[in-house]
Amino acid sequence: MKRLIRNLTLLISACILFVGCPKHSPEDDTPPQTIIVYMAGMHLGGYFNTNRNAIKAALNFNIQGKSRVVMFYQTSKTKAELKELYFQDGLCQEKILATYDLPSQMTASEMGYIFKDIIGKTPSKSHSLILGAHGLGWIPIGAEPESSAAYLSKDGKIQMLTHEELWERKGDIVTRYLGEDSNPENRFDVTDLAKALTSTGVKLDYILFDACFMANVESIYDLRNNAKYIVGSPCEIMGAGFPYTNIMPLLLQNNGMSYDLDAVCRQFNEDYAKNPGYSGTVALIDCSQMDGLAQAMKRVNNANKKEYRPNDIQAYEGQTSHIFFDLGDYVDKMCDDAEAKKAFDEQLSRTAISKYTLDTFFSMYGKSGQYKVNVFTGMNTSAPSVLYRSAYEQTAWYKATH
Repeated sequence: MKRLIRNLTLLISACILFVGCPKHSPEDDTPPQTIIVYMAGMHLGGYFNTNRNAIKAALNFNIQGKSRVVMFYQTSKTKAELKELYFQDGLCQEKILATYDLPSQMTASEMGYIFKDIIGKTPSKSHSLILGAHGLGWIPIGAEPESSAAYLSKDGKIQMLTHEELWERKGDIVTRYLGEDSNPENRFDVTDLAKALTSTGVKLDYILFDACFMANVESIYDLRNNAKYIVGSPCEIMGAGFPYTNIMPLLLQNNGMSYDLDAVCRQFNEDYAKNPGYSGTVALIDCSQMDGLAQAMKRVNNANKKEYRPNDIQAYEGQTSHIFFDLGDYVDKMCDDAEAKKAFDEQLSRTAISKYTLDTFFSMYGKSGQYKVNVFTGMNTSAPSVLYRSAYEQTAWYKATH
């Protein structure tokens, strides 16, 4: 009997030990995260090369652990490569994972194919996207400005400015002004980006827009189901882009196990604060709050209005007729319902959870130069603008808030 009890005791102890030490699973070797660096177009190619070298310089310190960093970039107008950056033998190394033939026009399906292929080649517990490009918020490729962009010609006839003329570059300093590139085939709409990402079936942890004007409420609303968080600027980002040597350790914290997006925004701001004359305005948006923000905006739109002048609202470019305005300042100037405005402000603070700015921003579109930042509430909007009005009223944000 004693022998039986002893054997049962040993058996129970073995079972407890077995339960307490789970079996090794292949899933344990799955990389914690994959950061996809997608550099669109070739117009910013020199800056993209500098960005790639800066990322490699950060990875030289062996910070990524088991996490993966891959980079998609064009080698010509019709070709692109996907490279993995990884630490080995004391340095960051590169290897080609795939090559792509690019279409004549980057559609949602073509972009979706590329993203699905990248994600399929980089299995991990989560994926995130850094998108380097020119940027113009929600404005579609084919949109044309409306009557407010008219001017009187020398023969006395009213002429319409084209989309390209309206956004004519008037400065020598390069900014990352989405959708615009010297090669039309590189252009794509934010709605196509949203469709492409949706087609992957993967919700990204974050999208970091290294592109102008992309802390834009209309664009973020389109992308709200594609990522948990979005990082972007309401104004232009300088050609040099984000300071990758300094932000990659923040995106690969704890040996690649975690990231700190607030710290990324703060680092962006602090790095540009060291270079007076440039733009350092950036925000972190919680996409789970975007539907709530739309509901709060709809309440504002249905409330009593005040008389206001669009030129009195904080704008984020140097155009004579502005297209991007501060969202919170717009509501403050136009809403005459204290309760609706308070509810909106509270919801906006839950949505734009981190905000950093310098005293000024730089614009090279319209009148090139420095402009004062008097108000910054996290996102821009085109709601007060009379330009592109027909296209604007087709946006998902407009439809959700009216």
